Amino acid sequence: MPSSMAIIVSRFHIHFFRRVLELKGHVYKRGESWTFVVDIGRDSSGKRIQKSKGGFKRKKDAETALRKILTEIDENKYIESSKEVFSSFITDWFYNHYKNRLRVTTASSREYMVSSHFIKNNPFADKPLNTITSLDIDSFLNQKLEQGLSTNYIRKMHQLLYQAFNQAIKWKKLSVNPVQDSDPPSVVKRDINIWSYSEIHIFLNECKNDRNYIVFLLAIYTGMRRGEILGLKWSDLDFNKKVIHVSRSLSYIPNGGYVITNLKTRSSNRKIPITEEVINELVKVKKQQEELKNKLGEAFGNNDLVVCTEFGHVQDPRNILRTMKRYIKLSNDTPIRFHDIRHTHASILISSGVDIVKIADRLGHSNPKTTFETYAHLLPHVYNDVAEAFENELKKNQ
Repeated sequence: MPSSMAIIVSRFHIHFFRRVLELKGHVYKRGESWTFVVDIGRDSSGKRIQKSKGGFKRKKDAETALRKILTEIDENKYIESSKEVFSSFITDWFYNHYKNRLRVTTASSREYMVSSHFIKNNPFADKPLNTITSLDIDSFLNQKLEQGLSTNYIRKMHQLLYQAFNQAIKWKKLSVNPVQDSDPPSVVKRDINIWSYSEIHIFLNECKNDRNYIVFLLAIYTGMRRGEILGLKWSDLDFNKKVIHVSRSLSYIPNGGYVITNLKTRSSNRKIPITEEVINELVKVKKQQEELKNKLGEAFGNNDLVVCTEFGHVQDPRNILRTMKRYIKLSNDTPIRFHDIRHTHASILISSGVDIVKIADRLGHSNPKTTFETYAHLLPHVYNDVAEAFENELKKNQ
């Protein structure tokens, strides 16, 4: 009776020779170079599928490459790279897999990126997936940089390409992600421009009687983003607790117009304490809206918006920017972006000694590190006395 070891060895040989029969490959000389041919399986009709590759200078090199593929097939790790062109793949991946997993606003911006940059104006759009290299990716990113796109936007392109090619690997279309070793540009941060205390007062006094005064007051006193202010509803306000609950934002969708959407992150959903002055101004706006409702009746849109048009509809952000630009000119203030009002709010809190974690929470930053990195240059020089503190402590214990 054969021993258990003999049975194991026998089974191994049976398995080995079976695999040898199934996985056939050979090398041959073709002109001045060597080529290998290998069976990689069978198609749906049972017909044998072969792969060949030539150009090897030595027979040994061809045999090494052949053994590598045979090993991958034996370990079920071999992937026959797809010859599908990139434009076809990215279209299928985006519309049939990726898009439905995104928020409407994010999907819209990513769709523009795919159609305008990945399919059009892309040197490797018509290249087969298995021929795209890291060099192709780097050349593409550099091209976009030369076209004047922001480094932040180019890095988003890089991230989206990485996700797409990663999915190609999961779908067994590729074995290597060419984006992995590419090098996206570093983010170039814009200089932060902020208003002085006097500029804030001058600006607010200048636009005091404008119907959109509340927009600028909220921006300065709360640090809210423009979209958050324009998406604010009366139901988000708690006058008794003196709190604004920020939970939505006004966003633009191409071919869809302006829509109010829920905020993306948990940290963006936040409660912001407000002062009595802000509450008084909000009460005035509420009263003005009630008067308009009574005057216009059903013609006034029932959208519950704090900031709206004279007919109760969403306010176009471009109108706010035009209004801001006009009052900046009238007040002779430093020209800044609307988002710089948010920076101004943060800088005042920092100069007042408010803890950076509390500022991050108020601004809706997911990580205080973001707040610190953005406003580090505004922080007081708290380390100036460190050297003296160390020396004094050391002397006390001589």
